[in-house]
Amino acid sequence: MKRAVVLFSGGLDSTACLYWARKNYDEVIMLTVNYGSNEERVTNRVAEFFSKELDIPLKIIRLDFLEEFSKLRGTTLVGGETPKVTAKELEDMGFAREIAKSVWVPARNVVLIAIAASLLDALGGGDIIVGFNAEEGATFPDNTPEFVERVNEMLRYGTLSEVRVVAPLINLDKKGIAGLLKALNAKYEYSNSCYMPRGFTEDGKPIHCGECESCVRRHRGLIEGIGEDRTVYAVEPKI
Repeated sequence: MKRAVVLFSGGLDSTACLYWARKNYDEVIMLTVNYGSNEERVTNRVAEFFSKELDIPLKIIRLDFLEEFSKLRGTTLVGGETPKVTAKELEDMGFAREIAKSVWVPARNVVLIAIAASLLDALGGGDIIVGFNAEEGATFPDNTPEFVERVNEMLRYGTLSEVRVVAPLINLDKKGIAGLLKALNAKYEYSNSCYMPRGFTEDGKPIHCGECESCVRRHRGLIEGIGEDRTVYAVEPKI
């Protein structure tokens, strides 16, 4: 039996991974980790929506220490104000890397993968499904093929069961991910990419700010990838 744990953060990438895993594995578990981020309540509600929608069990784990360490570092994702950007500004890689530094949660992907690996080791093994992709890999070193390769080498020694990281989106940009979401018939409008979401519509769709880096990348990817964006925004993203 093929088993997978999907690290689910609520956005386009992890939503695509969830639908993909449901199609390719016999048993799927969603794992969402809380660490005091600005979008935490929205993320949890989104996770609960997709858990019910796809009939996939959900585990939500809180890490107080990661919230403490994030505040120690001064990441804007935890109790701060994330920068407002335009798509043109994100074309400047120097600027994009500075934005990435401002939202960096200390060793987050290392910590999340370790938790998922522990769960799978207890269950007898399986794959950890992550939403790492080429677009974010350009600014986040823990979204790269090299990171996946080295983590998998560590897991060979760190688990007794066979556990590995699988990154189905690793060679895709947001445009490609949008195409995959359409092919999988995913209800992406119920996902949340926003760093500073504004709540929900009456029918349960997250209201995105439309001005943070993640909103801009989301909107641009959907428009370029499938020619539409059913996301609800407080302000239309500038692309």
